[in-house]
Amino acid sequence: MEPPLKSIEKRQIGYLLTDWFVKNKRILPWRTNPSIYNRLVSEFMLQQTQVATVIPYFNRWIGQFPSIEVLAQASEEQVLKAWEGLGYYMRAKNLHKVAKEMIKRSVNLNTTELDIYPRTPKEWKQLPGIGDYTAHALASIAQSQCVAAVDGNVVRVLCRINGIQQSFESKNQAVKYVKNIAHFYIPFDKSASYNEAIMEFGALICKPKNPACDRCPIVLHCCSFQKKLNCLQIPKFKKIVYVKRIVQRIFICKGQITILKKTNTKRLHDIFELPLIDDIDKKMFIQEIAKISRSIAYERIEEIIFEPQYLPEDLKILTQNRPSLILLPICELKNITISGPHRRWLDRQLLAYL
Repeated sequence: MEPPLKSIEKRQIGYLLTDWFVKNKRILPWRTNPSIYNRLVSEFMLQQTQVATVIPYFNRWIGQFPSIEVLAQASEEQVLKAWEGLGYYMRAKNLHKVAKEMIKRSVNLNTTELDIYPRTPKEWKQLPGIGDYTAHALASIAQSQCVAAVDGNVVRVLCRINGIQQSFESKNQAVKYVKNIAHFYIPFDKSASYNEAIMEFGALICKPKNPACDRCPIVLHCCSFQKKLNCLQIPKFKKIVYVKRIVQRIFICKGQITILKKTNTKRLHDIFELPLIDDIDKKMFIQEIAKISRSIAYERIEEIIFEPQYLPEDLKILTQNRPSLILLPICELKNITISGPHRRWLDRQLLAYL
């Protein structure tokens, strides 16, 4: 399906965006040293996480795991601890698996580091945690393959440029639609720069709210602007209906803290959290002391934190009967990997005990 712009405009827009990118791109650590490994790490971290949040985590990660060999040799515990706070810990586990697979290839094939990496999106997608977007981003940005990487920014920019007003059921549906037109805009000699450029353009200029049309380098080619369409409603998505979920947890601290190690779960396996009320066998008087609210996908989660009246001897019996419950000195909390919302709440709550 061809975009509703004149044929001559397709590549011209791509060149205008790459020219704009050269002059206006943000200085980011994975751009300063654009090795395939650095790009791989940044793409995993940027999945569902904003650039500003990722930068300090990326710098610390590269300081601890400066190469794919070092990452492959690290323990999963070290990897999860380094990832702590970014959330979606399966990303860290999959990145660790990718590193191990790459090193395994280098040993089996006796190749250099550049040769151990996949070269096409199809090959990248065979590795753990690498979906369609990440595969195309790595192949294009890190390896200069002439393929289009389509994320939310690209969907928004191309829908606005083409004045696409149809309503999409989901982000995935919009991505599939836009993929049919995205490749028309790639300058064949600047494919890597173009993919970064259009994503950067969507983040800095063609923003979801308050787009900077007065600073837009392609405003003369934008159907939405020329036809005076409401670009804030492009692209259109079906309204998300959130499901509210109430979770009740326990905070037990008598000089030592009782913490739950998650097991047999896909999302937070081997990550520590505050125990659920259901994890406590012996019910005693409890008092509500806090609430933690957050959203994940289509859920709005409200966690209510209670404090029970446990004596020290009760805690010992409790943890002995439940292997997943661990009794730790407060000072040792910094050495374990705790889910982000609970880490932030505990850091504030435990100041009085330190």
